[in-house]
Amino acid sequence: MRNTQLVLFTLASGRSGTSYLADFFAKNITQCYSTHEPYFTFGNPTLFGKPIAWNTLHDDRALLPVLERKCRFIASRREPFYFESNHAFLKAFNRHAGALLDNPGFIHLVRNPLLVAKSELVREQIIRKVHLPFADYTSDTGERLFRWALTGQEALFQHYPPTLNRPVSRFQFYVLQWLEIEHRAMQLIRDNHWQDRVFFIDVDVALKQEAVLKNMVDFFGLPHMPVFNLDLRRNKTPFIGPTIITEQDKLEFQAVVRNLPGSYKKLLQDKPYRDCSWFAEGHF
Repeated sequence: MRNTQLVLFTLASGRSGTSYLADFFAKNITQCYSTHEPYFTFGNPTLFGKPIAWNTLHDDRALLPVLERKCRFIASRREPFYFESNHAFLKAFNRHAGALLDNPGFIHLVRNPLLVAKSELVREQIIRKVHLPFADYTSDTGERLFRWALTGQEALFQHYPPTLNRPVSRFQFYVLQWLEIEHRAMQLIRDNHWQDRVFFIDVDVALKQEAVLKNMVDFFGLPHMPVFNLDLRRNKTPFIGPTIITEQDKLEFQAVVRNLPGSYKKLLQDKPYRDCSWFAEGHF
C-alpha cells in the first residue's frame, strides 16, 4: 500500500496501549521514525492543550499552522516510515487529516470504555495530587482546561448538561470522551474511504499477542527485527494497582449510554465494537 513515505498514527483514547505500542515500534521496527507523544522534539507539536480547544471551536486560523508544522516535520524525516502513537491525534487533527496527510495508515486501538474512563480519571487524580506543573492551560476564551483531555464543549457533551442535582461526574466525562474519540475515528475512516488503511486491535485481549503484532507488521509492510522483543513498557499509573470498576461506575456508565444520541448508539452496535471482548458484558 506504500508508494511514498508511510505515515502511521494511532486512533485511540489515552490509557489504551499507546505507550506499549510505541515501545514495540522503537524496539522492533527498522527504517522507521517512531515517537509516542513528542514533547521534546523541536518542530513536532504534541497537539495537546490549545490545539485540542482550537479544533473543538473550529478555529482553523490558529490550528492549521500547528498541523502544517507537524506535517513539515514528518516530511523532513528521511526514514520511509513515520509512526506516532499519540492519543492527541483524534483530539486535534481529525478534521484536517484527509487534506494534510499523504499516504497515511492507522492502528485503531480500542479498550473497554469503562476501564479507559476509570484509568483516565485515576491518572488525572494522581496528577492533581502531586501538583504536576502545566497540567492545565488557559483557553482563548479564558477557561482552565486539563491539557490531555477534550474541552467538554464538544457537541456530544451538550446532550448531558449539568444540573443542580445531577452534575456530570468526571468519570462520566471520560466515558463521553471515549465515545467522542471513537465516533471521530469511524467518521475519519468513513469520510476518507480509508477502510483498507486501518489495522484494528482489541486492546484487552490482543495487543500483547505476538501473532497480532506480526499481522499488524505484515499489514503495513513494515521492516522489522528478525525476532520481536516483547519486553515492552507498560505505562502504569504510579502507586495504583489494577483498575477497579465499581457498581457506581457501572451505574454512571449506563446513565450515559441511556441518553446517547442515535448516531452514537448505532456506532456501538456496529463493527468493530460489537465484536470486542467487552461488548458481551451487556453495558450497551
